[in-house]
This record gives sequence, structure tokens and C-alpha cells, in this order.
Amino acid sequence: MHIIPPKSLTIQNHQIKRIVEKIKKAKKPVLLVGGGTIISGASKALNEFLTLTEIPFVSTLMGLGAIDVGNRLHLGMVGMHGTFAANKAVHQCDLLICLGVRFSDRITGKTKGFSPHSTKIQIEIDPVEVNKNIMVDLPIIGGC
Repeated sequence: MHIIPPKSLTIQNHQIKRIVEKIKKAKKPVLLVGGGTIISGASKALNEFLTLTEIPFVSTLMGLGAIDVGNRLHLGMVGMHGTFAANKAVHQCDLLICLGVRFSDRITGKTKGFSPHSTKIQIEIDPVEVNKNIMVDLPIIGGC
């Protein structure tokens, strides 16, 4: 199923420019891929983005399958049932780009300790899920 967000939920060019600026400045960026990426039909675009940027990524349980888990940039699933590599990368990154993620406690554990030194960007179509459990630095309401 491919959901096209209404025009009001389409990410604007100035928002994309801010994301690009953050990526260029980051030394240890990580992409956190959630189920919203699959629901929105963004897998192909995400794969192209990963090929261009070479940013390592982790997945939530619902985000598994958005990109082939055999991809060399995939560090595994994050959270209480995740891999050591994925959790360590999220904890140590300086930029966390979150796509279609709602930050359940199974992902974050104790929220105060979740990716404590990163600038967080959350792209999420449901405004209720933004800044709900984890405060983000650049919230973007829109489709992945």
C-alpha cells in the first residue's frame, strides 16, 4: 500500500535544506528506519538515499524490510530486542534521522539515555507522535 500525504503534509524544500545541512555537518550520523517508511512506500527512495549518503542505518521491528537487512549499511534492529551494534550506534551518533518512528519504550528504554548526544530529526506523518516520548531538534510533519 502506498499512501500519498496531503499537500499540507509534504516535506517542503526549506526543510530538506535544513536536513542536508545537518547531514553535511555530522561526523557520525545514523538513520533510524521505522514502519512509516514501509507504509508510505518510501523503500525505493530510501535505498537511493542510502546509496548516495552511505549513512549507516538501524531498524525498528516495524521498519524491518524497508531495506534489505543484508545491506552492508544495516546495523540491525534497535531497542531492547536489538543488536549491540545498532544500539551502540544510536547511543554514540551525533545526528539521528528518524523516519516513520514513534519511539516506543521498546526502542528507547529509559528516554533520558536515548541517543543523548545527538541532534534528532524526526520525519513523521502523525503529529501526535512527534515530541511525544523523545524530544527532537528538528520535527518534520510529513510523509517519508
